[in-house]
Amino acid sequence: MTKIGKILKIILIICTILFIPIVIIIPYTIKAIVFSNFIIYPNSIIMLLIDIQFIKLFKSLEEDNPFCKNNILILRRASIYSFIMTIFWIIDSLILYFLCNCTYINYYIVIAFLTVLFFGVGVALYILSKLFSKAYTYKEENDLTI
Repeated sequence: MTKIGKILKIILIICTILFIPIVIIIPYTIKAIVFSNFIIYPNSIIMLLIDIQFIKLFKSLEEDNPFCKNNILILRRASIYSFIMTIFWIIDSLILYFLCNCTYINYYIVIAFLTVLFFGVGVALYILSKLFSKAYTYKEENDLTI
């Protein structure tokens, strides 16, 4: 793996470690916003699962085996988590509108952006998992040819 890849993996691990206490502390510091518990906890758990998948992906890249069955499963899991995150953002916007009677348009703009973002990430990761699957089959055929 390249030097940039190692640096990115270290940054991802540090962010994941710092992410857990921040998620626990934030709802208690933002008491003015009632809906924060509905938004922060489910989305942060899914985001943590996505981070863990990417750390696993970096580990397989360190082993110099990018086109393996495990990476296909990692990418597919990360895409499913992204789609779940999209559903959570939609649910969060509904909670914001119906339960909290929020009238701030800025919240809806941010939630709409995050919904589209995680849907796009989910689609991209799914396509990437299919590409890795094709590369894996070609690699297996190539290994059998020799």
